[in-house]
Amino acid sequence: MEDTEPILQEIEDSKEKLISRISLWVSLILTTLVVIWYYNDNPPDSPAVVKMRIFFKENNRDVMTFIDLPHNEMIAFAYKKKHPFYLKYVNASESEKAKLKALIHISTDFTPNQYWFNLFFAWVIFFTTFWFIGLMVEACIILMRRNSESRIKKYKLEQEQMEREQELKSPPK
Repeated sequence: MEDTEPILQEIEDSKEKLISRISLWVSLILTTLVVIWYYNDNPPDSPAVVKMRIFFKENNRDVMTFIDLPHNEMIAFAYKKKHPFYLKYVNASESEKAKLKALIHISTDFTPNQYWFNLFFAWVIFFTTFWFIGLMVEACIILMRRNSESRIKKYKLEQEQMEREQELKSPPK
């Protein structure tokens, strides 16, 4: 007897359509939940921080030069420029200076709508990831269903063949 192959042709099945729809909607919902969680965990910058980051971007060369100066030259530079940032930086503690340096370095290419742009593309990335995983799970489920259908057909064929063999072996009465 030849082996029965799994069913390979496309079968329009309502269960497969349902699994596909569930996969899509679960991906959409999970993605939206992850992005909402990210938004709540990392809110957008306050207007003051946005204004400061725009200042860092517009005066990138002066600010970078300023933070690399020795302390005495830094004080002279701050009084020469008379901008509140320079004076605040000179009087800041070391931990606050480290935070400001980090903010300066990430602000060199800052745009005010960058947060929303990043949030949108985070949504796109998470959606494609979840949807891809969902499609892989969907494909595994379909393959398992088709293989089980193939095994059931094979079992039924074997049963029928065994019944025929028993009928041939037993003499008619």
